[in-house]
Amino acid sequence: MSLLSVEGLWTTFKAPGRGVIQAVAGVDIAVAEGETVGLVGESGSGKSTLARSVVGLERAGRGRVTFAGTDVTRGWPRRMRRDVQMVFQDPRSSLNPRMSVGAIVAEGWRAHPGLVGSRDAGAQVAQLLEQVGVDPALATRRPAQLSGGQCQRVAIARALALRPRLLVCDEAVSALDVSVQAQILALLARLRADLGLAMLFISHDLGVVRQLADRVAVMHRGRIVEEGPAEQVYESPRDAYTRTLLDSALELD
Repeated sequence: MSLLSVEGLWTTFKAPGRGVIQAVAGVDIAVAEGETVGLVGESGSGKSTLARSVVGLERAGRGRVTFAGTDVTRGWPRRMRRDVQMVFQDPRSSLNPRMSVGAIVAEGWRAHPGLVGSRDAGAQVAQLLEQVGVDPALATRRPAQLSGGQCQRVAIARALALRPRLLVCDEAVSALDVSVQAQILALLARLRADLGLAMLFISHDLGVVRQLADRVAVMHRGRIVEEGPAEQVYESPRDAYTRTLLDSALELD
């Protein structure tokens, strides 16, 4: 059984001057325990709306989302909210600028007090920061005092603090320099191996997705046009849009 299963999902929204936009149109996608599924497509293809619909930040119009066998289409039960965590594109805007790094990492524990005792919180924050490659001495700093890469590591530590089973990474490295991208990708690969995390990894960059994904789904105009093992999709693409994406990536390289 899949950990995450999305069946026939449709999501629409109103855009000023553009009327009703059909952002996600009948999408089926699944992620198994410990698996990384890459979701690729150009900007505006519906990737981020799909991600937000999965975690409950957007309300799906039709379809079904289940997690570990529980229907979460109309909302995640409180007891399950920590099971899926999201890492956003812009690491700075996703962190509260008024909070210290330590407070940001520990933020979720207030909603889930049974995870960590108050006496252990400081040590747990330090351990999480070390786990993502951030010096625990930076726990007293504010996000503005960190680099973009450090901020994204802190965002990942905040997600890990709730011991999720699934990470949804929405363009999580696209705002970073190439060298920092490589470091964050290596970190995510290590965390997956160490913690058995499942990931839905969203990116417009096929090269980035190829480094992480077991399976790849290609999204175009709100639909999944191709899906399969990463090697198959990259080496023998079936859909014309996938071939266009791959050709464009090769030209840029």
